[in-house]
Order: sequence, then C-alpha cells, then structure tokens
Amino acid sequence: MPASSIATFGVRPGSRTTMARAVRAETTKLLTLRLCLNTMVGTVMLTVLLSWVLTNLIAAAHRAGRPEEAAGLLGGTAFLVILHHGQIGVILLAAWSMHQESDSGSLRSTLISLPQRSAVLAAKAVVVVAAAFITAVLSVFGSAGIRCVAIDCTAESSQIAATPQATSGVLWGVILYWVLIAVFTYALSVVLRSGLAAMGTVLAMALIVSTYLVNITPLAKFLPDQAGAQLYQLPPPTPGDLGPATGGVVLAVWVAAALITAHLLFRRQPVRR
Repeated sequence: MPASSIATFGVRPGSRTTMARAVRAETTKLLTLRLCLNTMVGTVMLTVLLSWVLTNLIAAAHRAGRPEEAAGLLGGTAFLVILHHGQIGVILLAAWSMHQESDSGSLRSTLISLPQRSAVLAAKAVVVVAAAFITAVLSVFGSAGIRCVAIDCTAESSQIAATPQATSGVLWGVILYWVLIAVFTYALSVVLRSGLAAMGTVLAMALIVSTYLVNITPLAKFLPDQAGAQLYQLPPPTPGDLGPATGGVVLAVWVAAALITAHLLFRRQPVRR
C-alpha cells in the first residue's frame, strides 16, 4: 500500500476534519517516507561532522603559525559557512515531502480521504515547519556544541575561539532562516506542482544564481536566500546590507507570497492521477 494511502487512514471521506487530525495524518505520512527521515538525519550528522572537521583544521593552522592555510577564515566564520550550506538539507526535506505525492500522482488519494484542500495545504506546511525546525535545532546547536569540543569557546580573547557576537541570536537566526527557506521551497513545490522542480530552483538560486547576481546588481540582495542570510551575519553589518531585521522581513514577504500563490493555485488546479 502506498505511503500516501497509509498516511490518511485516520481520515474518512465525508467526515469533518479538524486541523489537528490533518496534521496528525501528515505527520504519519512524513514518518513513512524514509527519504525524508534520512534527509533529516543526514543533514544533522553531516553538518555537525563538517563543523568539527573545519574548526579543527583552521584552529590547527592558526596554532602552527600558518593562518594563510585557513583561507582567511576564523573559527566563527568557518562555523557559519558550514551552517549556511546546511540549508541544502532542509531544502531537500521540503521538496521530498511534496515529491512523494505531487510527482507520483498519489496526491489524489490524499484528497479523496481529505477533500478540504486548504486543510491539506496548511497541515503539510505545519509538518514541514516542524521537521525543518527539529533538523535546524539539532544541526545548529549540535555544530555549536561539537565546535566547543574542538576549541575553547570560552577564550573570548582568542582569535580562533572568537564566536559571532550575540552567539545565541546568530544561532537562532540560522534556525529561523532554515525554517523559512524550507517553507518557501514547500510553497514553490505546490506552485510548480513538482517537488523536484522546486528543489532545483531553490538550490540553483541559493548556490549559484544569487551569488552571481549579487556582484552585478544591488537588487540581488532582495532575493530570498540573500535577504534571509542577513539573519545570521556577523556584526557589524557591511555598508549596503539589509541587516537582520530588514532581511528577515524581506524573506518573510517572499514566503508569504509563495504560500498565498500556492493556496490560490492548489484550490483550483486539477490533481494528477
């Protein structure tokens, strides 16, 4: 029996379904998708491992008096580089959560069991937020913890151990960014009617396109990933940057626009068989 059919066993056609029941159904569905669970576990393990490895390498280079081998990175900066690329994991997670249904055509089974499309869309969004949040918290604070195993994080005067100012705020900024970019990917997968298409679009934007455009036009800083990255930038802000507050608002607007568009289209579009 397909996972999508199993997931909706608790919702009978024609019954009045509450959001709580819809969320439970979508949670059950996510737990049956091994690819999503593997993505969550893999993201946490890989992020923590890379943070530990890179922190050790940079610390060793500075202790040996060869800081040039660290490519100009300090311990705190390298730590944020790993967390920045960790967003790939939650982008994959959000895309896979829709790929199972939208790309395989099994979404029809879900809507037969739960005809209220708005409830389905909202419940999926809640589950994506929860999954991305859990993944982000374990990855970010796990990386911060393992980093302090590699170096003395209490040595504030040490250039190697120097963590970003307002460490807690920066870490929560990374978590907030991961959650928002995951929801954006999810909404885009509904708009494009394909989890794989959304995954490719967001990954290309975050890893290639925006990095290229930011050197060409200042408008690139309003792209979702560039604006959202301001949530965890090291202070003081670079002249011309949006800053954490403005960057967060810009990303939130992108997410809201994507969700509204997804809702409008999802209510009207035919479902693949």
